[in-house]
Amino acid sequence: MGNPRWILLRRGIPLLVLALMTACNLGILDLGTGGDSSSTPFLPVGTETPSATPTETLPPPTATPTETPIPLVYPVGPSGFPSNVDPLTGLVVSDPTLLDRRPLAIKVTNFPRTARPQAGLSRADILWEFYTEFGNTRWIAMYYGQDAEKVGPIRSARVLDTRIMPHYNAILVHVQAFETVWQEISKSGVDSINEFPASCPAICRDPDEKIIENSAFANTAELTRYARRVGMLAAGKPNLDGMVFDPAVPAAAQASSGARIIYSSSATAQWKYDPEKKRYMRFSENAAIALEPLTDRMTGEQLAVDNLVILVVDTFYYAGKTGSGEQFDMDLSSSGRAFFFRDGVMLEGRWQSAGPNAPLQFVDSAGAFFPLHPGSTYIGILGDRATSAAAATSEWYFYNAL
Repeated sequence: MGNPRWILLRRGIPLLVLALMTACNLGILDLGTGGDSSSTPFLPVGTETPSATPTETLPPPTATPTETPIPLVYPVGPSGFPSNVDPLTGLVVSDPTLLDRRPLAIKVTNFPRTARPQAGLSRADILWEFYTEFGNTRWIAMYYGQDAEKVGPIRSARVLDTRIMPHYNAILVHVQAFETVWQEISKSGVDSINEFPASCPAICRDPDEKIIENSAFANTAELTRYARRVGMLAAGKPNLDGMVFDPAVPAAAQASSGARIIYSSSATAQWKYDPEKKRYMRFSENAAIALEPLTDRMTGEQLAVDNLVILVVDTFYYAGKTGSGEQFDMDLSSSGRAFFFRDGVMLEGRWQSAGPNAPLQFVDSAGAFFPLHPGSTYIGILGDRATSAAAATSEWYFYNAL
């Protein structure tokens, strides 16, 4: 708050002297405190007119009624979300004005392993992970209902990113890209924010990072300001209908301790359900390919989510690729197999597209919407030839195949 400002009030009060003398008036000055630094200093106040009644009894002040928050009734979605509920998490947000922006989808590295632990992933509404090339995976961290002061390290975009963005009306945030990816971004109409011209404070370089390629980090609040300044934020909320949330556990689901996703021989993602925390905890492979907890460098705590969704998607080599590098594309315009994990249970179903500009929908084997647990969701994307199996420990294994 700013320094208090004083408001000068002048009041004229007549004083009648009961004597055989000429009546006189006495002026009195009062000082009172003003509001915060946004108040206008020296507000003019009119001179009070004395009441004709010698004494006046004022009624007691009327108590201001306190509004009782209306509890959120679940299930919520796939449409008709209350104005203060994030349609990507099913949770009430602390600042509903955040929902007037578009989601920010930040491309975060996962390799080399020296770039770990990443920053800010625990604040994302949705975490996407998929195979990129040469045995590696990368993340898309999608922020909508809350901000993160530091997200990264940010890396370059891929063609696969441009297939996800339109479904969520999201802004792709990245640092550079292959020429063919730039062409696909332009052709697909995806809005993107690159390190330049955005620059700091939206995307800043951390001088403590030893590898320059892994030194770029974003501030989501500053990214929002930049997006508004360059005209990427239209008035009003984006339509993000499509997901369903309910704390009640689906009766048809089977018990499961979590999922292990083998994206390649060198990239494994494991999520173990913690019954006490009631969340899925992330483990990633190290240089010895042993699994160890993956933390968020901003909190020091292990990365955790409330839901796991594994999508099997038609994935293929990008037709416009040039050079010797692997470049993949995928089709999210139809539907495919899906596996849903929540509250220590698993249910197999399907994902489906509701259109090119609508979030993906998740349904069970009967075609009814599958309710996710309110909170954050991890979405892992596998090629259409991927295989799956349940271990004796009730952990599900997924083997990627392209």
